[in-house]
Amino acid sequence: QAGRLVFLVAMCAAATPGQHLDRRVAAAGSYLSATAWEPGLWECDVDGDWTAYTWPYSSLIEQAYCRHRPSVEFQLRGMHYRVDFQPATSFEEASALQVNVRTGMSRKIRRWPSAQYKAARVEWLKEQSLRLWEAWMKADNAWCLLEPSEAPHLASAAQTAAARTPPAREPYGLGANLALSEAWWPELLRRWPSDNLARAAHPLGRSLGFAAARVALPGGCAAPGGVVGEGGACAAEWSALCALWSQGGHASKAHLVGAFRVQSRPLLQGFAATRQAMLARLSGEDSADGSDRTDQLQVRLLWHGTKAAGQLADICNEGFDRARAQVCAFGKGCYFATSAAYSDKYACDVHVPGDTRPLRAMLVAAVLVGEYTQGTHGMYPPPVKPHSRMGERYENTCDNLSKPSILVTFKDHQAVPVYVMVYSPTK
Repeated sequence: QAGRLVFLVAMCAAATPGQHLDRRVAAAGSYLSATAWEPGLWECDVDGDWTAYTWPYSSLIEQAYCRHRPSVEFQLRGMHYRVDFQPATSFEEASALQVNVRTGMSRKIRRWPSAQYKAARVEWLKEQSLRLWEAWMKADNAWCLLEPSEAPHLASAAQTAAARTPPAREPYGLGANLALSEAWWPELLRRWPSDNLARAAHPLGRSLGFAAARVALPGGCAAPGGVVGEGGACAAEWSALCALWSQGGHASKAHLVGAFRVQSRPLLQGFAATRQAMLARLSGEDSADGSDRTDQLQVRLLWHGTKAAGQLADICNEGFDRARAQVCAFGKGCYFATSAAYSDKYACDVHVPGDTRPLRAMLVAAVLVGEYTQGTHGMYPPPVKPHSRMGERYENTCDNLSKPSILVTFKDHQAVPVYVMVYSPTK
């Protein structure tokens, strides 16, 4: 037994990442017995969250695996499961499928030699990725929000070479006619810089047509040229975003870890023009009672979740598209919530090079909210205002007239993305 233990320790020490080796080799004594060094850690993929099996199920699976059995069955919470083992793919990790015998539903499961080995391996991978992508992660215009499924593509030879070179800073302007200093813009946007902007750069080479700047913790705020600065505008902007996150009602369940400022010249200019058109319709000239309702038009910062990281970039590139609406409970339009906790239901998981934390992202949008009415399922277009002589329609619908928590837009450029908020669940 002592000799076998020494052999196993030597195997773990000699193995290199990516080496393919079945842990149950004959040289280990025909089967791999559990030891203090390698008790086996089995995890099940539960909706993207790898959850460890508890004893005795972990022991049942481990014993069957070590004895080269093709499968093992057990009862858990009144359900009958079968685990079908698959060929080992790497030194430290084996995989299998957990199948519900009655329903046929399956989940992926995986094995690590031990919890300690997994922790060390995850830390090693994080350090390697951080070292590789250090140049990109220091660049404030690097758009590093990827689909989790895109993570393997970052390891390709081409991307490995690209990662060592900082992304180019292609200048980006907002145009002379866009005055973000005007009082009607939200205060957070009035503080935005308009000089020294750079077009967003994507690590996989995707073309992005907006300026991006990463906003992070004070003291870790990326400035142009990769300089880490403290205090100043970045610290004030980060504090304002943290306050917005707290007001969103999701701070108790997730930590805000970063944000991307999004500045799109065509989308911001279209937003300003749409506001002017709405002001004209609310001025009272076309109203049966002649009342001026321009004071009802507000620009509100609201939350929007989307199910894929690629769609975050699409929205920042092209704006909100009501044609993609899937949930139409209060009208066929684009949906925005007053609560970040609500939008988290529709938010997406994201992968950031060099970061092993579970990360999610959602959008903050500036939304034009005028006169609104109660929405109904599939409603399009919104109904005509009863006081309009020209058949003007409501600007928005909502879920609750007395206290709206969901607001729906129906016009192009009625909302504009301004930030992507990146957060990590506290679990």
